[in-house]
Amino acid sequence: MAVLHGGIGTEHLLKALLAARHPSLLVDGRDFSSLLHATGQSTFAASPETKVKTIGALDAYRRASTLIAMPVKERDLDPLLTARNGVAHLGAHDDTITHDALAIAVTVADVVLLDLQQDIPAFWGVWADNRLDLEQMQRNAQIAAEKVLKEASVEADDEPQPEDWEDGLLEPVADDFRSDSFQAAQIAVAVKVRCAKKLYRVLYYGKTASEIANADLVEPDTDRSEYGECLFRSVKCPVCGADGDVSASLNNQSRRKGRSRRNRGERPDYFDCYRCGLELDNRYELEVLGMAESSKDGWFMY
Repeated sequence: MAVLHGGIGTEHLLKALLAARHPSLLVDGRDFSSLLHATGQSTFAASPETKVKTIGALDAYRRASTLIAMPVKERDLDPLLTARNGVAHLGAHDDTITHDALAIAVTVADVVLLDLQQDIPAFWGVWADNRLDLEQMQRNAQIAAEKVLKEASVEADDEPQPEDWEDGLLEPVADDFRSDSFQAAQIAVAVKVRCAKKLYRVLYYGKTASEIANADLVEPDTDRSEYGECLFRSVKCPVCGADGDVSASLNNQSRRKGRSRRNRGERPDYFDCYRCGLELDNRYELEVLGMAESSKDGWFMY
């Protein structure tokens, strides 16, 4: 994603340099309607403004390089544009050229920002001082990621158990742990919700409310044997509104000493919507969407 954003950002910055001189410098010269729009003569254009045709990244570089002295040659842009196009069109690129591609993006950005009289340190923010040392930034990112994974593993092992909550002394500890996991779950849930919304639009586009409701009646057979004995609570899917169940797998519950199963609460750990495909895989993701309200006694009471 870094090379994709680096390539797109470079193109936009180069076009910003051209547009600062005149919008017509962005236009594909072969399309007269686009040129009319860019020069303020839209009333004479044969096509709407939304169909304006502009130049690509390489042509933007070529035009910009005639206006300012560029620190890189045209051929130097190839790793960046190749990587960007690979990710955009194939979903993959050669990882060995990542460093060179991003280095070109940073170098071009700096000279363009200088021409646009922008505050370069403000533009780069926290990366201003080490933006040119990309290899060290990658190493630091790897170290930070490994540290987070290690800490998450330790926290999972040390998670407060329900029996520790009985006197209320460890509730603040449990809340802190839940907050950290909640923040991580927010990212996962945001992606899952977006994908579910897209799938829902594809499956039910153009269908009436009754047709969608009838589709809900045909629930696919789901093998839940891997979860063992479960408790279910009926809920509405937060994405599409379909009727579904939040489940609490009894196999995944910690046991309270000296208490029968009927006197303790259970934590929900799964939700699956067969209409839009939304899947929530732990209680933190459920809590993000308000489908699992925590309490000292757990979530499910029976």
